[in-house]
Amino acid sequence: MKRLLTFVALCLLLIPAYSQQDPQFSMNMYTLAAINPGAAGSNDGVCATALIREQWLGFEGRPSSKIFNANTPLSFIGLPIGAGITIMTDNIGFYKNVSFNIAGSYLMDMASGTLGIGVDVGFNNNALSNTDWYTGGTGGSPAGDPLIPNDESAMALDLGLGLFYKQDRLYMGLSSRHLNEPTMEFSQTAAPALKRHYFATGGYNIQLPNPYFELTPSVFMKYDGAAMQMDINTMIKYNKRIWGGVSYRLEDAYVAMFGMDFEGGISFGAAWDFPVTDIGTYASGSIEFFLRYCFHISTDQRKGRGKAIWD
Repeated sequence: MKRLLTFVALCLLLIPAYSQQDPQFSMNMYTLAAINPGAAGSNDGVCATALIREQWLGFEGRPSSKIFNANTPLSFIGLPIGAGITIMTDNIGFYKNVSFNIAGSYLMDMASGTLGIGVDVGFNNNALSNTDWYTGGTGGSPAGDPLIPNDESAMALDLGLGLFYKQDRLYMGLSSRHLNEPTMEFSQTAAPALKRHYFATGGYNIQLPNPYFELTPSVFMKYDGAAMQMDINTMIKYNKRIWGGVSYRLEDAYVAMFGMDFEGGISFGAAWDFPVTDIGTYASGSIEFFLRYCFHISTDQRKGRGKAIWD
């Protein structure tokens, strides 16, 4: 009961700010095409990735996020382009958000690598469920209570822009989501706006002296105009199949990650967050899983576009 009351208090304090934040993922190096349209088509084949995150285990109504992205390179009237779709859901307590975006990128050769310039367009749907507000007991109803609003749902157009550069061992990206800062027009409650988000990513794959081992340090930064979040990651891969790593999210959590790349283009990974904030007193951390399937398609191979190891 103490945990539940504490969580309700956190929701009441944080829900206005949380509704303006994109979902948080620890294995961000595998979701780059979902937040940067310039990364669409950066692989020499079709890649589909599904990721699930359960945050603050031990709380009812805890944040629960899911993401699905599929992207591929294409040729359109002789021009090298990339295309992708992203579906994202983010639930916390009585607040639910669903977004759907279509991305397109133009891919050009640059300095022994590939630069993708991308845009995405889609929709965000925000909803509040009043049944999750009611605490009057089993079989009750919030209908008629003036302090509890009716179910609310609103949809708005959402736009994004991104640049993504990749060589065989290096990747860098800059992107922005919610460029138009869409406003959700609720009828009874304050209309929440999705604040413009900025992302910066980068990583480098290092071949260690032992040919069986590769080291990949990377960084992921997110800024919404009010606060910045940074993840510093280090991953090591054995025999191009088994990998593990650690991450530190500044002033928030340590993360342990592991996974495996199987034959046939299938990859699996898991991560566990260990909070360093006061929330760790009441929650059992956060857990994350992803599954990816990549397969090659017939397409013109361009200089500098080797087999990708990142999204």
